[in-house]
Amino acid sequence: MAESKSPLFNRTYLKIIIWVVAIAIVLLTAGQNRSPDYLKIDRYENTPLYSTQQNDATYLQIGLLFRTGAAISNEEQLLQTLLLQTIQQRLNSFAEQPLFTRLETHLKADATPDRIKINLAIPAKYGAQPGDILKVTKSLLQQLQEFFPQEALEQHWNRLEAELYLSQKDPESQLLNQFFNQIAGPASVHPLQRFSGFYRNSISPATLTLTLQGPNLETLPQLLSSLLPGYQSSSALTASAISPAFRRLTPKGNRSYLLAGLALPGRQQNNFAQELLAVRTLQQLLNQPGLPESRLIWKSLDKQGYLAMILHGTMISAEPRVDLIMQSVLSQLNDDLINATRSQLQDDFKRQMEQTDAQLSQLDTIAFYQLPVDYLARFDKQLTQAENQSVRELITHYLTGPKQYQLLLPAY
Repeated sequence: MAESKSPLFNRTYLKIIIWVVAIAIVLLTAGQNRSPDYLKIDRYENTPLYSTQQNDATYLQIGLLFRTGAAISNEEQLLQTLLLQTIQQRLNSFAEQPLFTRLETHLKADATPDRIKINLAIPAKYGAQPGDILKVTKSLLQQLQEFFPQEALEQHWNRLEAELYLSQKDPESQLLNQFFNQIAGPASVHPLQRFSGFYRNSISPATLTLTLQGPNLETLPQLLSSLLPGYQSSSALTASAISPAFRRLTPKGNRSYLLAGLALPGRQQNNFAQELLAVRTLQQLLNQPGLPESRLIWKSLDKQGYLAMILHGTMISAEPRVDLIMQSVLSQLNDDLINATRSQLQDDFKRQMEQTDAQLSQLDTIAFYQLPVDYLARFDKQLTQAENQSVRELITHYLTGPKQYQLLLPAY
C-alpha cells in the first residue's frame, strides 16, 4: 500500500502568502502614488531673496538674477547676448582680485530670455564667515554697476548680427522673426545707442532678485537682504507692439507657410497651470491626422509671453482660408485629449521632482517670478483644478481669437 504524503503547501500557509503579496502590492502602489518630498524654500521677510538649506552641499551658491525684460525680437536677443558677453568679460577680471580669491569664489554668468544670472560659488568651508561673503557680494554688485563702454562694442555687435542672420535663413525662422518684431514693436533708437542705458537698467539692485542654496544659511539671508533696496519696474525704453493683423510676405521658396500667433500675459499670471495644460493639449491637437504639418512655439517670460503656430504642407495655399483651417483643428478637441494631456503632465512632473537637482533647478524660477514658496507642492493640484471648459475656451482663443497675428509666406 502506497504511503500517503502531506501537501507541500497547506491552506494556512497559502493564506499567509496571499496576504503578504497583497500587502506588498498595496505598499508598492502607495509608494508610486506618493508625492515627492519637496525642498523647503524660504523667502526672507517679503524681500526678493529666496533660499533653501542644503547641509550636505560642498558649495554655497549665491544667485544674482537681473531683469533684462523679455528678449523676444532679434534686436532684443542681440542686446541681451551683448550684455552677457560684456558681463562675462568683467567677471573674468574680477576673479583675480584678492577679495574673491581669498574665498576661492567661482564666478559665472548665463542668460535666459528674460534675465541674466550671475552665480557665486563659494566652498562650504567659508560658510562660517558670513561677513566676508557679504563683502564679496557687495563688491561684485558695486563693480558691475560701474559701466564703461568698450571700444570694440560695435565690432561685437556686427559679428553677433551676422551670426544671427546666417542662422535664420529658413522659412520658419523668417516667419518667427517677423512675428517677434510685431509683438515687440519697432525701436526708434539704434541698439548700440541705447546699450549703456540697457546695461545700467538691467544690472541694477532695484531689479535684483537673490537666491541662496547650501549650508550655513542661518544669518546670511538677513545680511544679504541689505543689498536689496526693493524691486522696481525697469525704466528701459520700450516700444509699442504692432496691432494684430494678416500680413503676406514676399515669396521665398516652393512651399507655403502660415504663422498664427498671439501675445500672452507672462509667467506671473495666476492661471499658468491652465495655460500650460491648454498649450500642451493644443500641441497634441495639432498632431492629429488630417491636419497640416505644424510646429508650435510657446514662451512664458517676465510679464510677457507668446504662442506661435507654424503650419505648412500641401494644405496651406497662397490664398489660405485661415478660419477654416483653425476650425478644422478645433473640431478635433475633446475631453479625452485634455484629460490624457493633464495626466501626462502630472506624471512627468512627479517623475522629474523625484530628483533633488530638478527641484533645485526650479529655485530661480520661483524666486525670479516671485511665486509662492510652496509652488512645487501646489503644482499638481493646480493642474487637477484646471477645468476642461476653461481649457477649451483658452484653446479656442488661441485658434480663432480676434488678437491673432497671421503671417503668410507663400510659395512662388
